[in-house]
Amino acid sequence: MERATPLLRRAGLLLVAAAAFFVCVAAQGKEGQAPAPGRTPAPPRTDRIIIDTLAAHGKLELPPVAYFHDKHTEALAKEKKDCSACHLTENGRLSFTYRRTSATPPDKFQAIYHEGCIGCHMEMAAAGKKTGPLDGFCRSCHNAAPPPAQPLEAGLDKVLHYRHVASPDISAPKDKDNCGVCHHQADPQTGRLTYVKGKEDGCRTCHGEKDQNKLLSLRKASHEQCVRCHLELGAKGVKKNGPYESCAACHSAGGQVVIARNNQKFLDQLPDRQVPRLLRGQPDAALLTWLEKKAPAQAPARMNPVPFDHQAHEAYADSCRSCHHTGISSCTGCHTLLGEQAGGGVTYEQAMHAPASTRSCIGCHTARTQQPDCAGCHATMARKDTPDGCRSCHQPLPKGTLPLHELANLTPQQRTAVAEIMLKSRPAAPAPLPAGQLPGTVILRELSSQYEPVAFDHAHHLAKLEQAVKGSKLAQYFHGEALTLCQGCHHNSPASMTPPRCSSCHARDFDPRQPARPGLQAAYHGQCMSCHREMQVKLAATSCQECHAPKKK
Repeated sequence: MERATPLLRRAGLLLVAAAAFFVCVAAQGKEGQAPAPGRTPAPPRTDRIIIDTLAAHGKLELPPVAYFHDKHTEALAKEKKDCSACHLTENGRLSFTYRRTSATPPDKFQAIYHEGCIGCHMEMAAAGKKTGPLDGFCRSCHNAAPPPAQPLEAGLDKVLHYRHVASPDISAPKDKDNCGVCHHQADPQTGRLTYVKGKEDGCRTCHGEKDQNKLLSLRKASHEQCVRCHLELGAKGVKKNGPYESCAACHSAGGQVVIARNNQKFLDQLPDRQVPRLLRGQPDAALLTWLEKKAPAQAPARMNPVPFDHQAHEAYADSCRSCHHTGISSCTGCHTLLGEQAGGGVTYEQAMHAPASTRSCIGCHTARTQQPDCAGCHATMARKDTPDGCRSCHQPLPKGTLPLHELANLTPQQRTAVAEIMLKSRPAAPAPLPAGQLPGTVILRELSSQYEPVAFDHAHHLAKLEQAVKGSKLAQYFHGEALTLCQGCHHNSPASMTPPRCSSCHARDFDPRQPARPGLQAAYHGQCMSCHREMQVKLAATSCQECHAPKKK
């Protein structure tokens, strides 16, 4: 026995070392390890919140905690617990910080999180219930490589906004439109939040991406305002009090589908399925041009102004943010002629003409051309920035008004009046094509070797295009001249009643000396098939006999 004692002692030490090793591995947690090669990474989460509260008070010893809110609320719901399990009440209102209020000193934060989170897990484990990491499993929460967050932006389009305006359950004293429930301004004297009618603005006007002094970040301010209101309505017994029970209810694709479906049900109950116009003193029409008086060297305008039908565009926009992305103010408030820091270095001209931005005029119009009725022509046409294209929007001032360089001297009301005169001078509808002077059917016989010539129903195709234009005011304006519709097919020839045949430009066989110009067969097929595909016409691209009758023997 005495000889065996050292062996047992050594074996015991090995067991202790092994146990310590496995405890350390467990403490690291699987989530803290990088995914093995070939292993599928964790999917993105809508509800991931990074808890790095102590980072503002010093260097963190461990990575921040990746906390999954919906996962915890679902678990608490099974235990018949609600928000109060994690959030305290301060002055009768729920605090959105974890188990603390604004008066809690920072040196208490770590203990609050550890005692609250781990303590809850320990209680559930003691009761034999499935739970989260226990004491010692630090890396299971302090994860250096958590799943990515992928919440969708939750905003108010004009339908959802009007649902709040018209809600009988939301009450704002002396404010029939309920605007004061959400919209507020900080009084410069007292710092208190007050509602000023006619001065409503977007949340982004004051709230940025991060906390600044006493201003909460946009994310915190939105949750403080929206979630708290929904919670308070629920406490009053209001059944349809909006989504607040989970992050996914607002920030996931599925949640937004539900909101959109409810919006449609609400629209169905309104006259003509239209929400009333949201009035905030905006003009019905405006002149888009540089009108800054403060910079004399830049002020003289060189380009004709654009008369902008603000009221008509409101009907097409989902919300004011479609254009006013930082707040309801003029574009010139941020975007100057030379580009200032306030506008991200984007000049006024770029803000109006950026082709890739849906907040610019050109970008929004370009996006509209991708709809099926328009894409048949526009998908295969190169966008042309020509002086003629500029004149479609930039119109000369009416006779009797001030010279171009004195526009800045007009009052806002005078500029609106000038814009309205210019808008009325625009053609109301496209000029009709000359009746009876265009062919009804065109026989395409150049390549009729294996198949019979193609009888192209020219009149039918043109009628389809005219019908699509009549359904869009935007299309009516930009197709206002006769023969504009013809340019979709006759794309490289001047608009004419007798355009040249396709074979005038496209040779029978492909010419390698002109690689950008396809041969005649490729030109026909490329033009016809791409148009059918973009306009979602049900013709099989591989079914030759839908267009070509077999050659008679």
